[in-house]
Amino acid sequence: MKTNQPVWKLKEQLGDRHPLEYGGYFVYEDKTGVYAPEAELLITPENDGGKYEVRRFILEPCTFQDGVLSDNKFHPETPAWFAGSIGSIANFIGMPVAELIDALVNGNLVHKAMAWQAIGDYHGFDNLDSYPLYFNRAEAEARINQDKNALPVA
Repeated sequence: MKTNQPVWKLKEQLGDRHPLEYGGYFVYEDKTGVYAPEAELLITPENDGGKYEVRRFILEPCTFQDGVLSDNKFHPETPAWFAGSIGSIANFIGMPVAELIDALVNGNLVHKAMAWQAIGDYHGFDNLDSYPLYFNRAEAEARINQDKNALPVA
């Protein structure tokens, strides 16, 4: 029986090599090809014994037509919620606006993930995932190791 559910595969681990110590950023693709890629941000606790915070969000496909940056494939004339601040976001990360837009529209998966991370860094990750998950260290380690074991060895 065919499923309509995504089958997530970790494609890239961005950020620090030791995410349990310094935080991490992971990029996933749906092996079925039906769902848009997603990213997961791991935020380390501020103190020993604290909870790890996980924010997971869709790397929404964007369009740029007639000067309108949109995240709505059905209405590309409707600006994305962050479109009005795209110049400020680009300035915030030290990237030309055209490069940031290109990363959102045409970028490879890593560039797209980095662009969405910049949006989250600028606007706050509550705007990308308002229901974070919380884990103790053992749970966070198990979550990371489950996915990392699936990555090809470089």
